[in-house]
Amino acid sequence: MKACVIAKPRAVAVDDWEDPSSAAGHVVVRVASCGVCGTDRHIVDGSYPARYPNVLGHEISGTISAVGQGVGRLTVGDRVAIDPNIFDGTCPACRRGDVHLCEQLQAVGVTLPGGMAPFVSVPAAQAHLVPDALPLESAAFSEPLSCIVHGLERARLQLGGHAVVLGAGSIGLMMLQALRSAGMANVTVSEPSAVKRELAEALGADEVYAPQMLDHGSHDDAYDLVVDCTGAVGVLKDAMRLARRGADVLLFGVAPKGATSILEPYELYRKELRLVASNINPFSMEKAIALLASGAVKVDEIVSQPVALDDMPKLLTTAPAPSDVKAALRFS
Repeated sequence: MKACVIAKPRAVAVDDWEDPSSAAGHVVVRVASCGVCGTDRHIVDGSYPARYPNVLGHEISGTISAVGQGVGRLTVGDRVAIDPNIFDGTCPACRRGDVHLCEQLQAVGVTLPGGMAPFVSVPAAQAHLVPDALPLESAAFSEPLSCIVHGLERARLQLGGHAVVLGAGSIGLMMLQALRSAGMANVTVSEPSAVKRELAEALGADEVYAPQMLDHGSHDDAYDLVVDCTGAVGVLKDAMRLARRGADVLLFGVAPKGATSILEPYELYRKELRLVASNINPFSMEKAIALLASGAVKVDEIVSQPVALDDMPKLLTTAPAPSDVKAALRFS
């Protein structure tokens, strides 16, 4: 089969790849959609640890086309979304229940062949059933949304509270909707792109600002929860300024490895802030699928670039425009 193959950093092409087989305990999935994540771009540029050569893509939905020996709960024709993160179950982190911090974590599309191909083989445990009413194109968002669910479970959410989301990319736009679904009465979004600000407003943001508009003192100490979806190291200081006394600051965006940020410990002390970090998606795929199926989180408008397989290499090696929200590989 043809697949989007990364041979080494900055060398990505549509190339031949062996058809996956239905090994024992695995299922083969005919891919319907595979989202393009920032992680994919970092693998391409060599800034994220990954296996080379490999097939990219970890935000996957599709239909089971083959079932390996020993798989009992899934059958050919089942519609599924894939959790790409596979833990070993034996390391100290796994044994204490922190499977997402597994010391030997494997991931589809990172260390194992991914979904930017017509077919992908995954352990059956990683395949989650998708309701018939949920389009598979939407179900491909289950993995990034499951990471959001985990992040919000790490933070202290206050019913009727006021949150601010910094950054309105695809993650920020889903974060906004998840916060409203979780009972936050008011959600503000800060985003430099006018296109993304308009989209945030359409998806339910109560207030939308360009970042410089939040620099005024009237917004200081304003929010019960501040969520950074940018990963920009300079944002942390702003997040602490915007947080009210006793608030949580959720670090959700991924900063580059080795990057550092300057913060004022006195501000942490004075406001008694709690800094919370979040890493991937332990046991949250089913919740994400439910949010998508219920319509609590809408994703149709988030995809700004449906992409064919042949166009993936150019997309992955070209910097996205500021107004680009989300690209997704689609198989007809």
